[in-house]
Amino acid sequence: MSRTVRETLAEAYDPNPRAMAIVAMGSSFLLVSLLSNPDVSNPSYLFGLVVAVLSLVVSVAMLAVETLR
Repeated sequence: MSRTVRETLAEAYDPNPRAMAIVAMGSSFLLVSLLSNPDVSNPSYLFGLVVAVLSLVVSVAMLAVETLR
């Protein structure tokens, strides 16, 4: 059964490196624009900052994994 699950996940996991590069560029642009005018007291600013950092980290990690394959 675990073999079936692994095969199913391997088929479903088909990342597109070009899409991850676009996400990385977009989130880095958002991160630079957020850091140029910090407003730490605003919860929306903090949420946007966390989302930008997480999306940048995930896209770079996926690009790194894809280049190692």
